[in-house]
Amino acid sequence: MPQRDEDEYEPVFKKSPWGTNRYVYNANNPIGLALIVISCVVFVVFMYLIQARKGPFEPPKETPWSPSINENPTYSWDEHDHDTPSADATPSTNATPPTDVLPSDGVTPSAGLMPPGAESPSGAP
Repeated sequence: MPQRDEDEYEPVFKKSPWGTNRYVYNANNPIGLALIVISCVVFVVFMYLIQARKGPFEPPKETPWSPSINENPTYSWDEHDHDTPSADATPSTNATPPTDVLPSDGVTPSAGLMPPGAESPSGAP
């Protein structure tokens, strides 16, 4: 918009004086001046909040572990009655593995793990 002397109208935004196609606040207009001041105040407040790590920049608070083992030792997987293992680490003398776990005749448990043509670990010196 062309400027007229008798009008004294100043736009809120004017073209940048550096020859770019950007618009900037016009400090000669009261609204443009207010926008400049408000922008500077908002910038300073955000820089303070970032530096002080407050407001939206505050790190999350560490929550205590819940539930505590001392307060609530019951868990959802403990709802059913199960045999608890004994505290003794050595098996009893009459303990036998279940029959469905025993290897079949002539097959070693690690037979599927050996590459073809390799020596078995039992043959090592």
